[in-house]
Amino acid sequence: MGDARRYTRLRLVMEKVLVTSTSESQREDMKSVFSDMFEAHPHLGDLFDEIYPQIEQQMRSGITEEFELLAKQNEINEKLLALEELLEAAENGGVAEAPPTVRPLPEGMTPEDVLRRQTHELKQRELESLLAEQSGLEEDNRELKAAIQEQDSQMDASTQELNDIRSQVQAAAEAV
Repeated sequence: MGDARRYTRLRLVMEKVLVTSTSESQREDMKSVFSDMFEAHPHLGDLFDEIYPQIEQQMRSGITEEFELLAKQNEINEKLLALEELLEAAENGGVAEAPPTVRPLPEGMTPEDVLRRQTHELKQRELESLLAEQSGLEEDNRELKAAIQEQDSQMDASTQELNDIRSQVQAAAEAV
């Protein structure tokens, strides 16, 4: 299978962007970043001029490889080929077979109806998830409230015990 025309154009645009972004002015911009170093060590400026074509080639190569990898992972060429087939069939008055990723609409439903139904289903699942989360949080709250009440009871008992001890100390101090 060959490349889709649109994919070829997309690749050409990417290559044009690379050429533009790694132009001579970009080289000078990059060189200006290190101008202090190049002024202090002029031989480094000459060395930079010598190796810049390699840097430029490596940048272009890496970006091109990444572009091709992303395009392959996302099946861009295959999707564009399917699109071109659909467009060509539509232009010729024929009906192209829908690619496997496109499902026909259920009988009597418009695209808006399908979107509404899908949105409703998504919202329903989200509601169920939120209700389950709420239930878990309510249970956590009950447990925390019980723990707080237990701690309050313990604090009340400790306070009473301290008051009793204080009373005993005061009584002993008055007796002395």
